[in-house]
Amino acid sequence: MAASAIGGWVASALITKLVEKACSYAEDRYEYQRKDTKEKLRILEKNLSSIQTVVHIAERAHAKNTTMGSWLQRIKDAACQAEDVLDSFDYRVLQAQAEEKGKVNSVASYIDGSSSSSTTTITTASTITSSGSTVKQSVHIVKRFLFSDEDIDELISVVDKFVEIHTEMQTFLELVKLEDRRSEQAVQWRTTTSMPGSRKFFGRINEEKHLKKLLVRINEQSSQPYDVISVVGIAGVGKTALVQKVYNHYHTTATGHFDFTVWLHVSDKFNVERLTKEMANLIISVDLNSSSLDQAQRILADKLNGNMTLIVLDDVWNELSSQWENLCKPLQFAGKGSKVIVTTRSQNVANINGATEMMHLHGLEHEDYWGYFSQYAFGDANPSDFPQLENIGRQVVKKLAGSPLAAKTVGGALKLKLEENHWRAVCGSKLWQIEQKEDDIISALRLSYEHLPDYLKQCFVYFALFPKKYHLRGDVLIQMWRAHGFLNTQTPDEIAYRYINDLLQLSFIEKVANQDDCYVVHDLLHDFAESVSNGEHFRIEDDFHVCIPRNVRHLYVSASNISKVYMGLVEFKELKKNLRSLIICKAEEGASYEGIATSNFNHVLEHTLQELRGLRVLVLRNPDGILPDNMDHLEHLRYLNIHESRSFINVPKSLFNLHHLHGLDLQIHQGRIMKKKLQEGLSMLTQLRYLKAPKEIISGIELIGRLTSLEELEEYKVKSDMKHGICQLKELNELKGMLTIKNLQNVSSREESSEARLIKKENLNKLTLWWNHVKQSSTNTDHEGVFEGLRPNPNLRGLCVRGYMGIKSPSWLSCEYLSNIHSIELLFCNQWKTLPPFGSLPFLRILKISHLTTLEMIDAGFYGDAEVVFPSLEELLFEGMNQWKGWSSIGHSQQVFPRLRNICIKKCNQLMGPLPLPAFNQIKISVSDKINSCESENTADVNTSSSVQLSLDRLGLLFGSLKTSSLATVHMLDISSNYLEAFNKDQEEWLQQLTSVKELHFTDCPELTSLPYSMIHLTSLESLYIEKCPNLESLTQIALPLSLKKLSVIRCSKTFSQLCSGINTSNKNTIHQLIVREAIGNPTKRRRTS
Repeated sequence: MAASAIGGWVASALITKLVEKACSYAEDRYEYQRKDTKEKLRILEKNLSSIQTVVHIAERAHAKNTTMGSWLQRIKDAACQAEDVLDSFDYRVLQAQAEEKGKVNSVASYIDGSSSSSTTTITTASTITSSGSTVKQSVHIVKRFLFSDEDIDELISVVDKFVEIHTEMQTFLELVKLEDRRSEQAVQWRTTTSMPGSRKFFGRINEEKHLKKLLVRINEQSSQPYDVISVVGIAGVGKTALVQKVYNHYHTTATGHFDFTVWLHVSDKFNVERLTKEMANLIISVDLNSSSLDQAQRILADKLNGNMTLIVLDDVWNELSSQWENLCKPLQFAGKGSKVIVTTRSQNVANINGATEMMHLHGLEHEDYWGYFSQYAFGDANPSDFPQLENIGRQVVKKLAGSPLAAKTVGGALKLKLEENHWRAVCGSKLWQIEQKEDDIISALRLSYEHLPDYLKQCFVYFALFPKKYHLRGDVLIQMWRAHGFLNTQTPDEIAYRYINDLLQLSFIEKVANQDDCYVVHDLLHDFAESVSNGEHFRIEDDFHVCIPRNVRHLYVSASNISKVYMGLVEFKELKKNLRSLIICKAEEGASYEGIATSNFNHVLEHTLQELRGLRVLVLRNPDGILPDNMDHLEHLRYLNIHESRSFINVPKSLFNLHHLHGLDLQIHQGRIMKKKLQEGLSMLTQLRYLKAPKEIISGIELIGRLTSLEELEEYKVKSDMKHGICQLKELNELKGMLTIKNLQNVSSREESSEARLIKKENLNKLTLWWNHVKQSSTNTDHEGVFEGLRPNPNLRGLCVRGYMGIKSPSWLSCEYLSNIHSIELLFCNQWKTLPPFGSLPFLRILKISHLTTLEMIDAGFYGDAEVVFPSLEELLFEGMNQWKGWSSIGHSQQVFPRLRNICIKKCNQLMGPLPLPAFNQIKISVSDKINSCESENTADVNTSSSVQLSLDRLGLLFGSLKTSSLATVHMLDISSNYLEAFNKDQEEWLQQLTSVKELHFTDCPELTSLPYSMIHLTSLESLYIEKCPNLESLTQIALPLSLKKLSVIRCSKTFSQLCSGINTSNKNTIHQLIVREAIGNPTKRRRTS
């Protein structure tokens, strides 16, 4: 009960943070108008430190004691109040910092051509506690008047509360110790055996067949004599029952498949010595309890020697691989084909034990579940004798997600009285509201919850705020967790996603099918989260007439019920200071409620928010909702989401006073005035790290350099003025993902471009540098110097350069600086004449060079001087190279393109072959003069084989592209041309050299009148595919090679199609598969003019 009384709250984590903050504000860096302020802060720090020790013990005493619950609730209320007080102190400092910066920048804005503005540094308690870095020395703000009398009064109030709690801590500590001793008693009801229960087994037919199939299969590829099969699922889903049924099939039958069968119940006490001895006792029938672990393992290994063994380890929690490996040592001597079945609630456990097969068990199907449920709900009675109860019962089972243990719990409650009123009462109750014993579903789920690390408990319980089956995006979830302090402010998203992944692995949440980064809670675990929350996470949905609990801290409400929130605030003062999350969703269409007009909604919303001064999270999903003009009082707000609101026509100026805001999700559609105001004001929100808004807004934010915590900046448009200069990127070192810097023609020198300090942005994944061409480039612009100053961090994976106006490459575009680069694109760089040594980049996989219109020669410098050139390159794309005439060959001592899979050359009209390509095992050539863009055209089979796809757009380049020695490696040729009429003599001779070609395609060749005669010499040709070639009219079978097995003719003339249809397919030496379809009328001959 204690755990549920504090709503999944981890007290020790918050108190640790409060101790650090109180210590910070008690230092000499701050002065206060009231002399006793620092003394109060020191008292608070001292009492918090003392209480912290007791609370840390209490959190691990899994007690069912209402007294303990009330004590912890008092501590939580006081701690939250203390957090608000110290958070207000932080806000005052941030507010003063913003005002000081505003003064500095108002002066700087008059300085024309200034590349950067002076900045003012200030230290906050959050800076100290979150980063752990050395306290900054310069505080250029008048310290004395930061904190108001109201702040100090709040501090004194919370100190008095903790003094009172501290005086009673000794009594509480004795209670905690008593309950802690009780919790150490063994939980006997969890012990399982191989004996099945007396109840009838329902369903699981496919799972049973699959498990039996896995047990008899011999894994010849495994180096171990045994395989591990993990059966994974949430508590009560029926893992043990399924394995019992299959185990007994092999334990009791005389098939003799296994020489030994062993069932061990493991539980959360993974004791290798105990389990080894139990295993040995069952196999040898000798008591080894007095033996050492080493003796027991050796005796067991001797007995297992070459014998097929089936071992079931039921209810495994251990995640230490060393313990698992130690337990499995004797199994190395078992016979090949031995099996170990592990049942577990955690996929982490399954991964640790090296499972070769993993079965994820879900709830029982509909009728199977109804049959199972009926056993417990009706007992020996016949459900058909109680039609009304059966109807109610079928409504009940829809809520239980097919869980057998939930059926036992709820069915047992229903069986007490086979009366309609009783059944309706149970049906209207939530699962956790039904009276339960310690072997029922909630207790089983609680066991999983108690095994969660402390930091995950409050993250999981937060799901109780949302309706069942609610899809939550991972990035949004992380912002909410961070807003409430479940995550450290400075915790990177990569670490935060580990929290999500841990909950996934432990089966607490599931990924939503076919949606990226979207998660949902299992229905039963959602019920459990509500039980742990104990009213602190509450929902008021459509047609849901309830009273808001006084202890609620997080509220989800339908827009139509916003007035109920306001009435609750009027009735209960606790709500005003306690509420920390407010999610307002759009009412469901067709819901039975009294609608609320848009004007009334916004009026009530304004008055409601006016009362809520402690909000950390505000989500407004009502399309007609707008924020009130006055939001200054929401000083604690961390995350604001108005993404789905459409009615905003203006921006509240007070929005930019929310100095604690670290996450902001704005709506998609913005008016011109609103866009301008957002760009002018967003830089005041200096704590922002998560900003979702239209690209055109974010790219033009004034003084964006203030947002030093910002993590994503998809695009930034450089202007000549200081507010939008490239210097604004200088301190944005937390940026990750992709960054596009546009309008680089507005940067004039290397000194100016180096102000961006891209080399410091180690989390960037892809960088695009974009120059916009102007009619007359500024004569004082040093393009090559600007490019040199934009040197990125070596961690960069992708680089795109567009519109660069210089001639030479920067020095950093080489393996010494970009050793981790995977992808490079050079686009529309019209003056660039010499390519850098890309061949030396060890991990470069994709290289695209497009519209370098003055480049005439790719020389040997392109390859670099490594022994293996382009060692990782898979795709090489050239396009629009109008002046490109030659491509130098590689040196004889160098190996080139060992991993190349696709090379595409389009619109390079002056390039002639042969291309300097090495000898590949297989080449697939596609030539088409119809495709305008050069994109990757490789298919799945090309990617998974050693074939290389060569894509061209000119027949002239086709016949000269490969060296004669390489023609024998061509395995597929696909020709699509608007101009090809027939093969000339040289082309026929070229075709004859394709001695290994297996597939030949003529696709969409409207002028083609005859197939090449040299096809008869293609002795490896197996498939000929002809589509949309309307002028083909004749075909003699003798012109086809005897190796041809498949002929496909699609959408060709009737005459040609009929000729092909008459080809003999009966002789085994001729075509075996003939496809002729969609014949079209014979075209009218077109007379060509000279």
